[in-house]
Amino acid sequence: MKPHGKRRPVVLYQPADEGSVMPLGLLALGSWLSGEHVVIVDGRFELAPESRVVELARGALCLGVNARTGPGLREALRVSAAARAASPGLPIAWGGPHATLDPGSCLETGVVDACAIGAGEEALGAAVSALRAGQSLREVGLLTVAGEEACEPAPPPTTLWPRADYTLLDLERHFERRGGRRLDYCSSRGARDGAAWMGLRAERVVAETRELSERYRLAEVLFQDEDFFTDPERVEAIALGMLEGGPLYWQGGARPEDAAAAAPERLRLLAESGCRRLVLCVRPGAAGRELLMDAGTRLHSAGLGARFIFDVKEPHDGADSLRSAVSVARSLCALDERFETPIRRVPDLRPEGAPTVEGWAARTEAPWKDRRAERRRARATFFFEEAQRDPGRRLSKHLVRLLALLRVRLGFFGVDIDRRAIEAATVLRTGRARRPAQRD
Repeated sequence: MKPHGKRRPVVLYQPADEGSVMPLGLLALGSWLSGEHVVIVDGRFELAPESRVVELARGALCLGVNARTGPGLREALRVSAAARAASPGLPIAWGGPHATLDPGSCLETGVVDACAIGAGEEALGAAVSALRAGQSLREVGLLTVAGEEACEPAPPPTTLWPRADYTLLDLERHFERRGGRRLDYCSSRGARDGAAWMGLRAERVVAETRELSERYRLAEVLFQDEDFFTDPERVEAIALGMLEGGPLYWQGGARPEDAAAAAPERLRLLAESGCRRLVLCVRPGAAGRELLMDAGTRLHSAGLGARFIFDVKEPHDGADSLRSAVSVARSLCALDERFETPIRRVPDLRPEGAPTVEGWAARTEAPWKDRRAERRRARATFFFEEAQRDPGRRLSKHLVRLLALLRVRLGFFGVDIDRRAIEAATVLRTGRARRPAQRD
């Protein structure tokens, strides 16, 4: 096999977004391509991402882009177009959530040659092999190309996937962005009610996380599994393994029903093993108040922190997920001051007509049609965010937090002159709008 230095690189690009999670999807792809020269470019760390990709594109074998439905599509398209202009023959493939949702809009841009629908490891591996052999992406049956019927979404590989090669990422920049040495790790694929779920054995998970902790002097491991609690026995085995080798701080995701159904001794074991908190995503209408409060009570009793992320949709037909979310979030905050309860808007992604990539990006940014409801959402989101934001050392930020805490306790978000003043002051001081706190 030729040494990496003499092989044309496979360039993988992650558009910038508001999150701080490492590009685990691209990391999985790069780790799958054993023996290849893979370069991952993260747009969050590049002052001029187009220039960086263009520089690599001139000698690259291909460019793969992680396309997520949202404003980041504009950047994905801009960077892809710049790479194509610099290297007209460069094969460009998009993968990720948006390529799976609507591959047609990606291919219609004219700069995307193919889309990987669903899991991308085997598709990208086949594409790289074909390109090394002098073939085109159109000859790779696992990819969707313009003018042909879309492929079925590919399931995750059935073979044991390789260890994540974290040397492909600039971890120090990620640690700096987060303000701590906290590493993202994925131990399973799929969801219990969706794609076929597969999880690494608990022994491997414990061994890998401990080795990574020692190598990178980690403060915490963040499990970013789509459905971490699918196998509760595996979770318990992981916690026991963490505990036996000395507590290793970690956190993972769970569904509200997972926390509500877990036995008290299992939750206490998680806390004893070093689990600092669970992250629970609350979908509109998926969990009632009683279930959420039961979950919160059990976590509080076990000494576990929690972050309940409330997804809300625009009120319609008498359903008001925002009002319900605010009510439960206030009760959870009163139950345990460590609980975080961010509220985030879920855009309507139902396909209507044939939107372009730009149309999809605009749709995710568009405010609710009900202006009054949109104002309520903006106010509630702001005050919950400020009440749970780390104020740091600045006295002014402590005052903002105290005011926001008072509003959350009272449930009063109207007459938001203070919010407007805070946002205006941020613009005057920094020249930019106030950004949400970075969350894991």
